[in-house]
Amino acid sequence: MIIDIKRPINVFSLIVNSALRHSSYIPFYIAYILFLIGGGIFLLSTNRENTHLILNQFFYESLHLFFRNITHFGDGLAAFVIIIVSLFVSYKSALQIGLTAVFAGGSTQLLKNFVFDDINRPSWFFKYFSENSIQTIEGMDLNIHNSFPSGHTTTAFALYVSILLLTKKSKWTLFLTLLALVAGYSRVYLSQHFFVDIYFGSLMGTLWALLIFVALGRLDKSWFQKSLLKR
Repeated sequence: MIIDIKRPINVFSLIVNSALRHSSYIPFYIAYILFLIGGGIFLLSTNRENTHLILNQFFYESLHLFFRNITHFGDGLAAFVIIIVSLFVSYKSALQIGLTAVFAGGSTQLLKNFVFDDINRPSWFFKYFSENSIQTIEGMDLNIHNSFPSGHTTTAFALYVSILLLTKKSKWTLFLTLLALVAGYSRVYLSQHFFVDIYFGSLMGTLWALLIFVALGRLDKSWFQKSLLKR
């Protein structure tokens, strides 16, 4: 059997060309590439337990409320609200964000529950498998299983990368990038996930956002630019 390697190469080339078409995307790529490089070095330099212990040192009561709230920017309710709002902008934006959220969220849940279902979260790991202890917010419910990858981080990157690809405005790009990164980091701050969970969650969300962006960009439908306000 002959494997045609041209097709995946062409798809990758199409994604890269489409993603680099607008200079307004550059702040996102710079910030995200720096995150991937820095985060990758961090992960390779030590084990999963130590990465969490290092980050858990930066735990301040004054930040608890902020991270408890910002983490919701990566949950299903945030996705639902954004999709509903985007219906008033254009049907294409609603479709792009909706498909990205569905595929990103669905693939994450498959991995969490069927492929990596034996990977436990920090609260469980440090309680039963480590001599070390971690700081957590008193009274906060902590999940214990299905740690990898982080669903909230995947959703956050899927949503906000999709939006920045749609807006094509530099003034929003850096804000949306930081929002995705901080929402993802909140999962580590709250000890709901390890750093490796949010690292790969961000990759999944970003890749799905780019794939759907390219796929819909090749379609030319008259109703794409219509919305609930413009019929």
